[in-house]
Amino acid sequence: MLKSQRDSVVSRLSTGDRQDMRQVIAAIKEARGGSPDMAAAEGRITAREILAGWQGELPDQVRSALEATLVRDETGPKVGDFPADFNLKRLGSKEWVRLSDFRGKRPVALAFGSYT
Repeated sequence: MLKSQRDSVVSRLSTGDRQDMRQVIAAIKEARGGSPDMAAAEGRITAREILAGWQGELPDQVRSALEATLVRDETGPKVGDFPADFNLKRLGSKEWVRLSDFRGKRPVALAFGSYT
């Protein structure tokens, strides 16, 4: 699920439902004590497990918005995943480098932005 799709679901919530959603998110953060990836990696309870504990206590709209948030957060890379390989041309050179050439050798940082 894309962020825009999740935002669309959340934008349809009433003010009270948004407050309920914030309370659940705060409870999830407190219970996890870290990121969803770290919680899973360390065997701690996941956000999805905590949400399941609120089964009958949440209005359908809030549950739908929280589920959309979880789906969005579960997409993308996880801790320990390797990034997709790609080639980049070095600045001021005709040389090309491949990201995978650095695997296991040294950290790589990519900076994107405008320097104008």
